[in-house]
Amino acid sequence: MSQRLIIILQSIVLFVFGSIFIWFYIDGRIEKYLTSVGIFQMQALLAGLFLCIISAFLLLTSSKKVSCSHDHDHDHDHDHDHDHAHDHDHDHDHDHDHDHDHDHDHDHDHDHDHDHDHSEITVGGMVLTSMIILVPVIISALYTPDAYSKNWVQNNSSSWGKGVIGETPEAFTLKKQVNDKPSIEIEGELDGSKSKSVADAAGWGAYTIDDLKQQVDQNKEGEFLMDVISIFYTGGDEEVQGVVKGLPVETMGQVMPETMHNGEGKRIRIFRLMMNCCIADARPVSIPVEFSEDVPSYKEMGWYKIHGVMDYEKWDEFTIPVLKAQKMVPTEEPPESAFGQRQ
Repeated sequence: MSQRLIIILQSIVLFVFGSIFIWFYIDGRIEKYLTSVGIFQMQALLAGLFLCIISAFLLLTSSKKVSCSHDHDHDHDHDHDHDHAHDHDHDHDHDHDHDHDHDHDHDHDHDHDHDHDHSEITVGGMVLTSMIILVPVIISALYTPDAYSKNWVQNNSSSWGKGVIGETPEAFTLKKQVNDKPSIEIEGELDGSKSKSVADAAGWGAYTIDDLKQQVDQNKEGEFLMDVISIFYTGGDEEVQGVVKGLPVETMGQVMPETMHNGEGKRIRIFRLMMNCCIADARPVSIPVEFSEDVPSYKEMGWYKIHGVMDYEKWDEFTIPVLKAQKMVPTEEPPESAFGQRQ
């Protein structure tokens, strides 16, 4: 098999891999696998471009001849034994007896040791190897659903019976962003109202509905557009709960049956995926949704907008947000179906 054909097949493999990276980036599918926070997606695009450049370089240089390293050991042993015996007997009768004994012994010992170690790769073998690599990759790129299965979500829902553990990631906190308190001194005694105004001006005051309106948009019906993960993390902050409880909220996510605290069968779960960098570390974050009547028909793992009023319940030592649903409407999957956050 020619060296050029091997290089061509190698360049094809590199080109396919690079093209998939570029395609996912341009088509937006990269959003399902890498967080938009940081430069992860740009790194994937650059990797795809780099692979395609290498592929083109190999293809352009494939016609150049490659010298082959041969270990040639030429051992020539030439033994030449020339034995000439001349016996001359002269008498007056001119009897010339010439005895020429010519012994030409030529011993030519040619030892040619050519060490040629060329591993022959058949065309069929090389093509088969390339197909084993490319076919699964191409099929996966074309037909993967770009989403986790229902079974995966169920297997990773063990934490759904628990509330917030640890600190709330900055991307989902509704708490006031308070800087370190500066060291200040105020001359004279301040009455209560003056002290409160100073604290408010410095950002140390209590969380209020005005603070929420600055952080969260509202739809034309006045409902707060809160994502599922932000709602979940309100369960870890009593001050925020005091503001959010009872407010009208619109949220969006995928829905699943509720398997906990659902004695009357009027609850479902709505969840979103949260990732740090890529889909490999994603996990589903959810809240219960309760209907006043029977749960309307829905498609498991389907995408829905749910409108309702916020409430909170105590599950053991955890405070769990519960959305008291008033309406559930099917919707399209958003471009960024997994929320990215970096701790």
